[in-house]
Formats: sequence, structure tokens, C-alpha cells
Amino acid sequence: MTWSILYHHGVEEDLESIGPSAARRVVKAIDTKLTEQPMQFGAPLSGNLSDFRKLRVGDYRVVYQVHEKRVLVYVLAVGPRRDKEIYRMAVKRK
Repeated sequence: MTWSILYHHGVEEDLESIGPSAARRVVKAIDTKLTEQPMQFGAPLSGNLSDFRKLRVGDYRVVYQVHEKRVLVYVLAVGPRRDKEIYRMAVKRK
């Protein structure tokens, strides 16, 4: 089964901010991993983001939500792992 990917409008800015090379790697990981088995590749989050999951792509993190009934993955935010700003962004965007 192939999952559909829906991006939050702010993800485009997130990808621009990390640079073209890293953005290509992140998009490739989303296209290969999250379209096939989003529950297997991502780890669940806790707290205010308990409905969301995270995927590590090198030095970057992808925060997303899986809608099983709709066979949809909603990508909420992309950002560096080194700080917790990605989680604050995700809370604001949810």
C-alpha cells in the first residue's frame, strides 16, 4: 500500500532553510520511507505532540502525523535535530 503525503505550507520554508543538498535527502527519505511504511520508520512523540511521529534523516528531524483511515501522512515540520525548535514549530502548526 502506498501512502499519500501532504505537507504543511510551512515545510517549504523549512526545506529552504536547511539548504538544497539536505532538503533533497529529507524529501527522498519522506518519499521512500513514509510512502511505504510510516509507522515502521518513525518513532512516536510524547506530550503535546503525542499524535505525531518523528523521522531522523541525518542531522535533521521530520515531524509527521499518520492518518490510517485516509492512508495519509501529514508532514508538519522539518528542522535540525540539534535544538528543540522543530518541536515548538510543530506545536504551533498543528
